[in-house]
Amino acid sequence: MAKNRHLFIALSNPVEGREDEDNAWYDARHVPECLAVPGFKSGQRFKLSASTGGAPQQRYLALYELEGEDPQAILEQLQASRDDRTQSDAFDRSSLDMWVFSPIGEKQFAPGDES
Repeated sequence: MAKNRHLFIALSNPVEGREDEDNAWYDARHVPECLAVPGFKSGQRFKLSASTGGAPQQRYLALYELEGEDPQAILEQLQASRDDRTQSDAFDRSSLDMWVFSPIGEKQFAPGDES
């Protein structure tokens, strides 16, 4: 098991009426700038498309893969670089929730799918 791999999850919303601007900034600027922070290995964004219960307050999810012994130290590096990264006023910072999850078991695959 890759003990030094972690998933960093960020849920957020754009400012009302500025969804296209927020998405353009997030994909073209924010994700690449986060990937420049040591410990960030990959990043991908998602938009809520289905639910089995109540929908979360946020409609967008950014999923990053981190690598390192101490995920908190990686987040501290991200925070320390905030002033060096491009900010957007189309991003609703008040909607942001973030967490890091670390693996406790092996990754499992559906039968016939080892990707």
